[in-house]
Amino acid sequence: MAYELKPFENGMLMALASLTYALKKSPGFDGAALDAAAKFFTDIPARGCSDGDDFDAYEWPLSVVRRSVADIEKLLENKGN
Repeated sequence: MAYELKPFENGMLMALASLTYALKKSPGFDGAALDAAAKFFTDIPARGCSDGDDFDAYEWPLSVVRRSVADIEKLLENKGN
């Protein structure tokens, strides 16, 4: 069974997508550094977040940060669906 987001978590993901989008669209912003940091935390999960549904829930926001501008635009256009 996949992890199901609660409304607050869904709102946080959309806020994170919006902030990531704005940062990545900003002139001179180092998107590669942001992607590398998100990859690091995905590869080395926090304690208690390395298996199953716990990892899915942990990894999801980090995957949003690593998405391309085009992917985030689609996510925002579809209101997260």
